[in-house]
Parts: sequence; C-alpha cells; structure tokens
Amino acid sequence: MQTLMPQSSSATATPQGRFGRWLGYGLTPLAMALFCVGLLMAIPAFFHLREIYFMYGWDLLLAVVIVADIALLPQPEKFTVTRSFLDSPQLGEATRIELAVRMDANTVLDMRLVDDLHEALAGAPETQRLQVFPREEAVSATTVYPRRRGDFAMGKVYLRYRGIFKLVERWAEASPQVAKEEWATETDSSSAPPNSKQRVRVYPAHEDSRDKTAFYLLRARQIEMQRRKLQMRGVGRDFESLRDYQQGDELRNVSWTATARRGRLVTRQFTVERSQQVWIVLDAGRLSRTAFELRLKTGADGIQSYAETASERESRHLMNVTQLDQATTAATMLAQVINGSGDKFGMMAYGSGIQQLLPPGSGASHLRLLIDMLSQTKSEAAEANALGAVARLKNLQQRRGLIVWITELVDSAGRPEIAVAAAELVRRHLVVLVVLKHPELELLASRVARSRDEMYHSAAAQEMLERRRETIAQMERQGVLVVETTAEEVGMRAVSKYLEVKAEGLL
Repeated sequence: MQTLMPQSSSATATPQGRFGRWLGYGLTPLAMALFCVGLLMAIPAFFHLREIYFMYGWDLLLAVVIVADIALLPQPEKFTVTRSFLDSPQLGEATRIELAVRMDANTVLDMRLVDDLHEALAGAPETQRLQVFPREEAVSATTVYPRRRGDFAMGKVYLRYRGIFKLVERWAEASPQVAKEEWATETDSSSAPPNSKQRVRVYPAHEDSRDKTAFYLLRARQIEMQRRKLQMRGVGRDFESLRDYQQGDELRNVSWTATARRGRLVTRQFTVERSQQVWIVLDAGRLSRTAFELRLKTGADGIQSYAETASERESRHLMNVTQLDQATTAATMLAQVINGSGDKFGMMAYGSGIQQLLPPGSGASHLRLLIDMLSQTKSEAAEANALGAVARLKNLQQRRGLIVWITELVDSAGRPEIAVAAAELVRRHLVVLVVLKHPELELLASRVARSRDEMYHSAAAQEMLERRRETIAQMERQGVLVVETTAEEVGMRAVSKYLEVKAEGLL
C-alpha cells in the first residue's frame, strides 16, 4: 500500500562532532603510506647528517598537498541527504531504503555512507559507497528485513568523502527530517513531527506476505464463490424488485407510487442481507509473547547481511517473532479476504484490558486503519482477560456474526477461561477459535524416555495434551469451530476456515 510508505525526509549535512568544523578530518591510508616513504629517506642521515633534509622536504611537500586537499574539499553544508522508503515496512518482508546525496560543488568525490537505522530494521549498519557528481543526485539502495512491529526512530546518516588527491577524508553527518510544509499536509501517523528524528512504523505483513501466492488464490476462490451464489429472496431489507400484490403480503411493503402508476397494488420484494459482520479477536496476553524462529523467504537477491560475527551470518536467514506477530499477520490477511468478499470486518485486541478496538466496516480506508492499529498491538506480561473481552464484544455486536478468535489454550487443572468465554459467545454468534499449538510438545510426548527425568517430562507433556484435547472436544460439542494450527500457518488456516464458513452458509 502506497499510503503505508513513510514519506521521504531530507537534511543538509553538518560537520560531525562538537569540533568537527576544525577537527573533522582524517588521513587516508595513502597519506600514511606516503609519510612512511618519508621515513625511509631518513636512513641515509645515519651516515650523512645533512641527508635528513630530504625527509624534511618530502614531509613539507606532503603537508602542502594535504592542506591543499583540505582546502579543495567541499564543506558539509554543500551536501543534501534524502532517505526514502521504496516499500512499506512490514514484519519479516524485504524493505528497500534509498539514500540520495546531492552536492552543490564543482568537483567529483568518492563517498562512503553509513545509515544508522534502528536495530528493529537492521542489526548493524552497512557501509555504502557512492561517486558524487556536481548538482546530481547519487543514489544508493539497501534492503532490510524489519524484525519488530511498532514505531521506531531513525538515526543519522554519516558521510565520509575524500578529496582530489585522496589524502584527506572529511567526516559529516545528516539527520533527515520531514519538511514543515510536507508535515502540514501529511496525515500518516507513521511520519515524524517537524524538527525531530524521522520515525518509521513497521506493520504486520500484508500484501507482500510470505504466502502471497496461496493467499490470492484463496481470495479469488472466495470472490468467485460469491459471484456464483444464488440470489436469495426473503425477509431482508435490501430492495430487489417489484411484483403484484399477493394475499398475505405485508401492507408496509406496498409501493404506493408504483400502485398509483399501474392502477393496481404493487409490493416491494427484498433480498436477504448477505453482508455479514466478522470480528477478528486477538489474544495479546502472556502466552502471546512466546517466541519462535521463522525462516525468511527471499528472492534472488538473497538477504542483506548485517551480522558482525560468523554465527550471526550463518543464522541471518532466521528471524525471531512472537505468536502475536503471526496473529497480526493472520488478521491482516483475513481482513483483506473479508473486505474482498463484501463482508464487514472489525477487530479487537485484548490483554488484561482492551488494547485496540475497531468497529465493523469495509473499504480500503478501513483496512488501512486496521493495519495501523495492529502495528501498535503489544504483548502483555499479565494473563489475558478473555471474559472481559467477551462482555465488551457482546455489547458491541448485537446481531449474529462471525467471531474469528486467535488465541492459545492455557494449561490448567480446571476449565480454561477461554473455553468459558467461547461458550458464552457461541449462544448468539458463530465462533471460530483458532488455537495455536506447539509441535515441540507433541514431540516431547511421543519421545521414548531413556532416563527418569525424560520419563517425567514425557508424562507431563502427555497429560497436558490430553487435557487440551478434552477441552477442545468439549468446546466443539457446544458448537465452537476449533482450528488447531502452528503459528507459521495461522494466517492460511484462518482464511481457509472463513471460506469454508462462507461456502457452507453457516451464517
């Protein structure tokens, strides 16, 4: 989505450091090598003292050239740095960032850039090299893979450029900011206020998700199913057509204007309302903080390496995400399919209280608002209050609707609170409970014990799985549709279940 892309920000470079205008220079390896050559000229002075003047002359000449190189270097204020995002920042998805440098000076420079991005976007900064020409933009692009949702402040861009003789390197920095005139017309909350650091909002994966091919196939299947669905006539209030009055028709449905034109009683015929309301409910309690490793899927470019150690470089294709991260991605995918089918979608995220609440609606702007709210949903350390969320939801949704609830079952000796809450909701609504499971628990339960400790661990895992199966079976007998899935597949399983509900006409 273009509206989710942070706006570009620019800044004029300044000398680096407090005394950068006078001390913001450094000698290059070439200059150091030439000074070492001067030291070699001091060797004959061990035999003839006057030969030392050859070294003095060489050093003086080198110093003059260095001073001239410094004088010819453009001032940092001659450079304008612009940082642009070419993609919407999404969790775990490739995001291209472009740095453009424009120089207002009559020279050609070799420049190195270091973009100090937030650690949520890149583990360590990468050095980018540019050749800058007078009054032309030199552009360098890099790719990052955001690893956390939320708002993050971007750091400075550090510049290092060398003069004509390549003997001196000058240091500068720039803090890209949003222009005031652009801020006045910008309504995107992910942008930064004027005269402050640029801020970027990382969203859940949406249109460019890892399984986008399967996602769009599912979406096309659902839309095609809606087109082929037979039109139903009934007691709804969506106008369908006019027909002659028949005995038993309600008088309130008589069209008096059509009756006057035709000279006989004409009644209005309505269709059953087919636009359903779907609520996406996310559990942001303690269990949603469970983390796991997710393998990044990249294109032919591969993954940009920001690792500093060999072990980090080896594991750069893995990303640590939480269950809530995957739940927000699933919610975004599901909302897109719901919106394309003509239904309305709402969203509730809760922990100990209600974190985010979006009433049912449809359209691109409503989807944009949902993605924005999901990016701000955070996991809590406290246990989630499922009964409180259900009480709020029942007040908000009076008529029958579909509730897609993404959560986790708490292991307890008694009946879990989520089971009580789902049983309360199913009295009026159709409830699809998407329950996240842990494959490692099943692996532990099926493992052949080789020691007493392993036997205890396997027995505990078997007991937990048995209680879980009993709880799920009990909820299914009460009418709750339960979908067990791993955190990696939660999005596709939720979308598939929604399509099944629509195809079977359960609403």
